[in-house]
Amino acid sequence: MDDFIEGFMKGAKETPKGFFAPVVALWCLLIQTTESLVSSK
Repeated sequence: MDDFIEGFMKGAKETPKGFFAPVVALWCLLIQTTESLVSSK
């Protein structure tokens, strides 16, 4: 497990921030959509 965390942190540091912005935006959209569907029922 420690190797996974170290590898993930190394990859995150090497990956440009432009890659994470669309991923975070899509994640937020999915969360908002799911919450709105769940709360309406």
